[in-house]
Amino acid sequence: MISNDLIFDLGFHNGDDTAFYLTKGFRVVAVEANPELFEAGLHRFDSDVRAGRLILLNKAISENTGKVDFFIHATKTEWSSCLLSMAESDGSSATRVTVDSTNLHELILEYGVPHYLKVDLEGCDLFVAKHLSECELKPKFVSFETSKRDYFGIFSYLYVSGYTGFQLINQANNPNRVIPKTATDVKDDNFIFSEFSSGFFGEDLPKDKWLTFEESLTRYIKYKELKQIDNVELGLGWLDVHARMD
Repeated sequence: MISNDLIFDLGFHNGDDTAFYLTKGFRVVAVEANPELFEAGLHRFDSDVRAGRLILLNKAISENTGKVDFFIHATKTEWSSCLLSMAESDGSSATRVTVDSTNLHELILEYGVPHYLKVDLEGCDLFVAKHLSECELKPKFVSFETSKRDYFGIFSYLYVSGYTGFQLINQANNPNRVIPKTATDVKDDNFIFSEFSSGFFGEDLPKDKWLTFEESLTRYIKYKELKQIDNVELGLGWLDVHARMD
């Protein structure tokens, strides 16, 4: 059974997405591998944790459960990853820590099926997409950060999972977005998205911009080609793919 008041935030980072979900009245299960960001999150959301509105786990998301290495980027915590190649992709050195890990199957078994699943894991998103395709019950809405390496696998797993509507959202534009009038459940009309926010999701996305699988994949490939030509003027930002289950 799907819990319509529950969201999974896989890739909590500084908690800006979780803050939005809590503002909308959802319960949140969030996962963050970086111990310092985890502790900062406990402090920031102390009242929500104590009230049971937020469960924050200091774990990494991986294909299997157990202990895993996690690599923390020297200056950009948002680039930290379970993959050393991702954490050092800009030539910086990364700090290795060992943390417990979990996966989507384990989270659903413990907390139930969420209404919305947000995934932003810097190279480990494909594991979640694979596990999602294996779940009997699936969230109505999901979003994944895409990458040039894993985008086709993520799109494909979403398709075989039964998702029929797709949107591509450029994260670089999120700080300029405003709360839509249809978002009546938002308690703070002045909520402002930060540069680290994933932004709107689900029913708050523009209804006229839902695409088929084929249309969304074609657009993403074109975006990737423009990014390879000029990632400042033509292919700026980075994309999340959102999907819905009809």
